[in-house]
Amino acid sequence: MSVAAAAVELGVSRRQVARLARAGEVVVAREIGDMLLLDAGSVHRRAQLRPVRGRPWNEDVAWAALTLLSGEDVDWIPAAQMARLKHRLRRSSAQEVAFLARRRAAVHRMRGWAGSAANLSEYLVLTGASALVRRPVASKFGLAASRRGIDGYVLAEEYDGLVDHFGLTVDGDGDITVRAVTIADAFRGGEVPLAAVAVDLMDSLDTRERSAGTRVLQNLLDDVR
Repeated sequence: MSVAAAAVELGVSRRQVARLARAGEVVVAREIGDMLLLDAGSVHRRAQLRPVRGRPWNEDVAWAALTLLSGEDVDWIPAAQMARLKHRLRRSSAQEVAFLARRRAAVHRMRGWAGSAANLSEYLVLTGASALVRRPVASKFGLAASRRGIDGYVLAEEYDGLVDHFGLTVDGDGDITVRAVTIADAFRGGEVPLAAVAVDLMDSLDTRERSAGTRVLQNLLDDVR
């Protein structure tokens, strides 16, 4: 997708699209001289986010918010910052939280060798549609487990090794989504917090998954009001 087409899709200027590309919020598929070609899927996902006032949360705060909403303990941000975060959550919608938490991870959509997706489940903390293999999670969202690809988190320090081990290559249309994070505290129980699964489902281009993620996240927000 061209920068001009992305600008129309997102309702912003070409210069703003270029800034989004530099920030990694839309994926550059190819560069030809000074011209950028963007991954269409990443543009469509960015278009789904409803912009709100305020800067996006950094990774620590994003995971504090998602962990807190999931009813789990948070001890990696100061008490004063936690109080402000709770106040913000009490007056936020699901769409607003998804927008503010959009920098929670570095997202890589990829392809790998045959069978890579199945084997990766042992190395990733599953999220989004892949987390639906856990029956309680599937029941909460009212969705069946997806058999397509895999979606999960890995610590940023382990990302390069994972890519090499499975022969992964960047591909915007790939069926493997690897989300690299620097904060290990988010996965203390070995599972992705429910609110994070919801936000990741909201990132889906599948309408049912996106709607289910929005509903569950909104319910979690209602519980903290």
